[in-house]
Amino acid sequence: MKTPQFWQNMSKKQRKEAINTIIIVVVVIGGTFGAMGVVKLALHTNIPLVVVTSESMLPDIEVGDLLIVKGMDPSEIVAGDHEARNGSIIIYDTNGIWSHPISQPVVHRVINVSYNEADGKYYFITQGDNNSFPDPAPVPEDNVMGVVIHQIPKLGKVKIFLDSSGLTWVLIVILSVLLVISIIQDLIHPEEDEEKSQEEKKLEGKKTETISSESNSHDLGI
Repeated sequence: MKTPQFWQNMSKKQRKEAINTIIIVVVVIGGTFGAMGVVKLALHTNIPLVVVTSESMLPDIEVGDLLIVKGMDPSEIVAGDHEARNGSIIIYDTNGIWSHPISQPVVHRVINVSYNEADGKYYFITQGDNNSFPDPAPVPEDNVMGVVIHQIPKLGKVKIFLDSSGLTWVLIVILSVLLVISIIQDLIHPEEDEEKSQEEKKLEGKKTETISSESNSHDLGI
C-alpha cells in the first residue's frame, strides 16, 4: 500500500505530532464509551440514561426530561397508585408483550405486582400517569430494563431535536471533518503559524524601539 503524499512530505516531528493527535482522539472517544460502561456497571442496566419522548407520564415527567435508571431486583419493585402517583416507575421493552411493540422503551408506573410460582417470575401491571387505562399486557421481569431513580428536567430536549430532525449524525460528521481538516492543515503548513509568530515578534520589536526612542527624546529634553 502506497503511503499518502502528504504523509511523505511531513517531517519526523510532524509525523510524531500527527500520531500523538490520533492517540489523543482515540483516548477521548474510548474514555467516553468507557465512562458509559462504568455507569452501566454501577447502575446494573444497559440503559442508565433515558430521554422521555412521550406525554404519557405528565405532569410529573415531561417530554425532554432525562431519567437516570438503575437495574433492580424484581422483588424490590413496589406497586403504587395511579391517582396518587406513587410506587416504582419502570422502563421496559414491549417486544414479546404487546401485539404491536414499539421501538422505544416504555416509561410507566407500576400499579400492581404479582408473582407466578409456575415460572418463578414477577409480573407487573403498568400505566402512564397521563393515561386513562393500564398498559395492554403484564410486564414480565425479563422485560424490565430498570427503575427510574432520578429525573433531570429538560436536559434531553437537545437530543430529541437532533434525532427528530435527523441532524445528529450530520452534526457529528461535520464536526469530525472540520477537526480533521484543521489538524491536517496545522501539520502540513506549520510554517504559516511560524510566519505569523515571527511577524508578531517584529511588530512588538518595532513598538519597543519606538517607545525607547520617545523615552530617550524626553530624557534629552528634545
